[in-house]
Amino acid sequence: MVLIGVPGLSWKDISATRTPSLWRLGGGSIASLSVRTVGTWTCPMDGWLTVSAGTRAALPRVPCGQLPADPVRSGDAWHQNLIPLAKKTNMASNFRAAVGSLGDVVHQAGGCTAAVGPGASLVAADSGGRLDAYAPTPQTFTAWSRCQVTAVDLENVVRPYLGPGVSPHRVAVVSAAARAAAVRQADDEIGRMLAAIPQHANVIVAGLSDQSDVPHLRVAIGSGPAFGKGHYLRSASTRRDGVTILPDVTATVVSAAGLQVPPQVVGIPWTGGGSRGALADAARRLDGLDVAAQTLRTSIQPFFIVFVICQLLVYMIAALALRGAQGTTEEKRGRRRQVLGGARVLALAGAAIPVSTYLVNLLPWWRASQPTAAMFAGMLVWDVVLVAIALGGPWRRSIMIPGTILAGVTALVAATDLLRGSPLQMNSFMGYSPLVGGRYYGLSNIAFATFATGTLFLAAGIAHVLLRRGRRGWAVAVVIALGAGADALSGSPGLGAKFGGTIALFPGTAVTALIVAGKRVTPARVLFFAGLGVTTILTICYLDYLRPPGRRTHLGRFAQQVLDGQAQPVVTRKLLAMLHTVGNIPLTLLVAGGLLFLFLVLLRTGGRGGKGTGPLAAAYKRAPALRAGLTATLVTSMSGFAVEDSGIAVPAIALTLAIPLAFAATAQARRVTETSSVVASPEASPDAAAAGTPGAPALRSDSAEPAESAAPNAPRVPRLQ
Repeated sequence: MVLIGVPGLSWKDISATRTPSLWRLGGGSIASLSVRTVGTWTCPMDGWLTVSAGTRAALPRVPCGQLPADPVRSGDAWHQNLIPLAKKTNMASNFRAAVGSLGDVVHQAGGCTAAVGPGASLVAADSGGRLDAYAPTPQTFTAWSRCQVTAVDLENVVRPYLGPGVSPHRVAVVSAAARAAAVRQADDEIGRMLAAIPQHANVIVAGLSDQSDVPHLRVAIGSGPAFGKGHYLRSASTRRDGVTILPDVTATVVSAAGLQVPPQVVGIPWTGGGSRGALADAARRLDGLDVAAQTLRTSIQPFFIVFVICQLLVYMIAALALRGAQGTTEEKRGRRRQVLGGARVLALAGAAIPVSTYLVNLLPWWRASQPTAAMFAGMLVWDVVLVAIALGGPWRRSIMIPGTILAGVTALVAATDLLRGSPLQMNSFMGYSPLVGGRYYGLSNIAFATFATGTLFLAAGIAHVLLRRGRRGWAVAVVIALGAGADALSGSPGLGAKFGGTIALFPGTAVTALIVAGKRVTPARVLFFAGLGVTTILTICYLDYLRPPGRRTHLGRFAQQVLDGQAQPVVTRKLLAMLHTVGNIPLTLLVAGGLLFLFLVLLRTGGRGGKGTGPLAAAYKRAPALRAGLTATLVTSMSGFAVEDSGIAVPAIALTLAIPLAFAATAQARRVTETSSVVASPEASPDAAAAGTPGAPALRSDSAEPAESAAPNAPRVPRLQ
């Protein structure tokens, strides 16, 4: 097994003409490699140590621009001090990286390790710093068939950026021509090595680190009997064809050498994924994945700043639209209805933004000459289409149905995406990025917020229709079925693999069902269902743990850490991450602005008994199930804040969907009030429909629904006690 590390190597560097040796190796199986370790970008030293440990590792007190130095031999130990120090430092961190694990497992099996170059010596040395063979350059190394594992360090690509003559605290600017020359040198070295390496050997080429403070996806190539030909590399760590992570390199090297992967290695060996087709097309696809990731990286902060500003502006416009008493003349009432209608459209457009960030990935916007512009244009088109659908039919006069349509599309897109392996969440503003390396499959924390909110409002909207038909039992059953289905998708290790989200959805579903059923919502009941969620997800974790190690998700690995008494660092890391999110100013503003608008404008709490006296309270009378959807979203999002490591992001994103939907319903209820104060025809009377008046439709639009106190058959919905 020969590992050739080329820090900084990207897929855009490789072609049939410029890099013939790498192109020949690419005839095996290929992937993009996410090299994220501890920092926002991966230093060469940290990349080598991560492969040594099989989990994220770093040397925090070493400047990121400092390249590994040649080891000094002392007996059979080449890194007598550095490796033990690196292990001690990293074992005390939250990742508990056991540096030297790769060398340990080989030596414990009676094998030997060899290294060519200083970085490779960090990989091949065991926890005591011992190596069996070392050479500073490929030209001086001849024992290619001696050891089970040989690691090679080619610094050609990274050296112009961080090498001798460059301050270790800075990164040099390198021209395209100079980079191309460095890549050709590395390719020439690889060509000479391939002529000396035994034909039956398995060879990995990996771009193990970044070359600057701009993170990128790097090259991963597997050639030899262990990898097959013409496929994408795949790992259970990412569950994606063509996307792998740095700790997977460790597991793959150990496995390809015929050894058992040790439990402290979090990576999982590569396997062959789907057919990649022509190498040129596959290389462009993998480079396109990096282009998409770079576009997301540079756009995400401006997007959320603009998103926050627009959301707060919507709240201000909505507050102005609701301000003042009802008009006294038909002309004034008409103008007021127009203002409320415009504000309603604006709110629905805001509610469609989250799902638009997923749907845009149905289009290959990253192939455009201006990918950023193409991405935002695609999002805008989807937003307009969804609002047009919500308001384009006879249901547009309904208080609940337009918002229910948007909520349903949001939930359906998220659920379908999960069933398809989450392709739409990758490189989405409301999903995840392979550069960040937090998640590669299942539900991200932000995606959970949109999925849960969409599901709860969809359940409330369907319940609203059923309640108007007098089908309370069916309404409760639909709520429970949708909530249980969403929880199953969220908690399933093969789909959502969401720990905290599964807990948070239980009380939200219960609150929706209780309100729709006309039952009291008490803190004790909410806590009971939250505890039921905890029990459920822990059971799922244990069942996932019972599967073979190579098939476990992070849920099963967490169960193993709990059983081994090693879970405390993981819990601590996630708790600190959650608390740290409170300092995220844009997201905190979203939560604060949303809650202030909800309680001071829509509900106007503070009246007698603390009850809401605002326009939303009036909308509840016309659409009682609206209270269920909004209350449940508040319960689920705040629970998610407590149990998810993204913390404040969960309620922030949930409220950006829930409050616009609540306002849209409120605005339409106010418009209905303005209309019904002037016009009251027998055909529009729901009382006539309820009494079975000849010619009355079976289901009237709720646009003419009377107040709750005026409708004897309307279900009474309790307030949150």
